[in-house]
Amino acid sequence: MQSDLGKLFIGGISWDTNEERLKEYFSVYGEVLEAVIMKDRSTGRARGFGFVVFADPVVAERVIKEKHNIDGRMVEAKKAVPRDDQNTLSRSSSSIQGSPGPGRQERYLLEV
Repeated sequence: MQSDLGKLFIGGISWDTNEERLKEYFSVYGEVLEAVIMKDRSTGRARGFGFVVFADPVVAERVIKEKHNIDGRMVEAKKAVPRDDQNTLSRSSSSIQGSPGPGRQERYLLEV
């Protein structure tokens, strides 16, 4: 299993950008192991975000600090948060918005 340490979430990707272009853009920073653009399951259309995995986590840290313009769009690079951690984060912040309704936890477990 590859480490998620070098994995970045890339948001605001242009509809015209493909995975090859994403990989090509970020490979100037360091070795890109994987570049994926997420697509809608039913339509197959790009959803405007994806993930890039760098071989070296230090490179990923450097990429986060810079601004990126790909195919005329400013894209956002953030550290990718594994889905398990995301659920923990949203639950811990839910005390501000009120407690989650009954059955909410089970839905998360089924999605994973």
